[in-house]
Amino acid sequence: MARRPGRRRGIWAIALLVLGVALAAGPYAYMSGRFTPMKQPSDNMLPTITAGTVLAIEKDPGEIRRGDVVIYDPAGWGYEGPFIGRVVALGGDHIAYARGDRTLTLNGKPLDEPYVRDGDPGAGGVGFAVSVPQGRMFVLGDNRGNSQDSRFHPESDAGTLPLSAVAGVDAGLDQEAPLVMALGTVSLAGVVVLLTGLGLAIASLVARRQPAEVYGPAWSGTRADAP
Repeated sequence: MARRPGRRRGIWAIALLVLGVALAAGPYAYMSGRFTPMKQPSDNMLPTITAGTVLAIEKDPGEIRRGDVVIYDPAGWGYEGPFIGRVVALGGDHIAYARGDRTLTLNGKPLDEPYVRDGDPGAGGVGFAVSVPQGRMFVLGDNRGNSQDSRFHPESDAGTLPLSAVAGVDAGLDQEAPLVMALGTVSLAGVVVLLTGLGLAIASLVARRQPAEVYGPAWSGTRADAP
């Protein structure tokens, strides 16, 4: 009986090619489904985010929290967005800053803001005292001296915006982030598996061009015990 040359290698090649494509492409599919890239257009978030930085924006972050860097629609202020800013207060909070005072208070207590440029939360010279309505947020830039944010729109619900204006949250991903490193490792493994499968596929095709191996005596059409 003749055995088809390279058949076993061909089966393994197909399996490895399918697995390799899944491992190599899977992380990219996951990232594109969960995150969207956005380029920071201005210096309003210095020193945290420099202009031109491409951010990985989580499309469906769920709950918005104080301290989140968000992408939001400033239509409530009469602008076209998106804008990038930091949520410093949410519904039920009282946020205040008095001119000449270098301390921003949240619910009567000094707010620790190590991210603010030059450590000056009042740069820009705007004082305010706002009780944030439920379902809304108060947004500031980290570069308070160069940021178009909630401070400058007291006529629009005391400068607050609805939480529905948030289009996404900066995931803070970079090349050293654990998630990125893990997905990169999976993708690299997929490439290795893919190349292995490709090698087996080539070996299988080469083997099929060779003469088939034959096992047992060839049948001549004559009984073995014929006189």
